[in-house]
Amino acid sequence: MQNSLTNATAGAAVASPIWLPTLQTVSEIASIVLPILGVLWLVIQIVAKLIEVRRRD
Repeated sequence: MQNSLTNATAGAAVASPIWLPTLQTVSEIASIVLPILGVLWLVIQIVAKLIEVRRRD
């Protein structure tokens, strides 16, 4: 088990120059998109709570 984990880690380290640019691109996109999605989710939650409160009254 430990040997296969060590081999996988070493293989990922050797291959990192190949996938590092992709990882950086994904990180840049996520840094732009996630705050927008967070605000949208917050708005949805607020609207849902307002609808719930109005139905009770």
